[in-house]
Amino acid sequence: MKFDRILEDSLGFTRRMLWAKSGKSKTVKQPFRSIRTVPGEQGIASLLEGRDTPRAVRTWMYSPRRRDLNAARMVTTSATMDLHLYCDFLGPLPNIKNAQTQEELEQIQIRRDRGKPVPTHRIQIFKASHFINPDGFYDCDLVFWKDCDFFVHRAFELNRLARITTDRLAKSCLKFGAPLEFKAEDWEPILAQEWAQVKQEALSKLTSV
Repeated sequence: MKFDRILEDSLGFTRRMLWAKSGKSKTVKQPFRSIRTVPGEQGIASLLEGRDTPRAVRTWMYSPRRRDLNAARMVTTSATMDLHLYCDFLGPLPNIKNAQTQEELEQIQIRRDRGKPVPTHRIQIFKASHFINPDGFYDCDLVFWKDCDFFVHRAFELNRLARITTDRLAKSCLKFGAPLEFKAEDWEPILAQEWAQVKQEALSKLTSV
């Protein structure tokens, strides 16, 4: 299914990124590059690009600050982790036009006309080790995922609202002392709060026109 493929692509991307970062393979290239960093007292949030899936809308990584640690020793003994935050589009891709896509768009519109929510994007948060473990591998676990409906009004582009919400979610990591300790039930209200603010701001712009 499409949703399962998104999760598979996300996990594959994380593994490729970590393997490329290790420098152990000359054929596996780092699949992204940092285009902006936001520093915080406890860590750094980095906006990344280059995730190789057509559904990728936003990619962030939060890295806690590492103090007074010997780099050589960390390669074999450290359990230091990073957070990876992904946002992917769930609807029909705009560059694919066929009968199936048209039917899917019509069904989406019917559901919206009936006032029913239609998930437009999937938010995922992974926890991945920054260094290899004693067995020579990287650890990677899915912490949280949620399918969200970022539709407010036809005047707003879905991906734009999804990017803004994901940006705020990533930057919220800088406000917390230990976001890497959060569980799925901790991220649920944080995402809900960030999206509520983005939605309110969008509606305010709409009513002020």
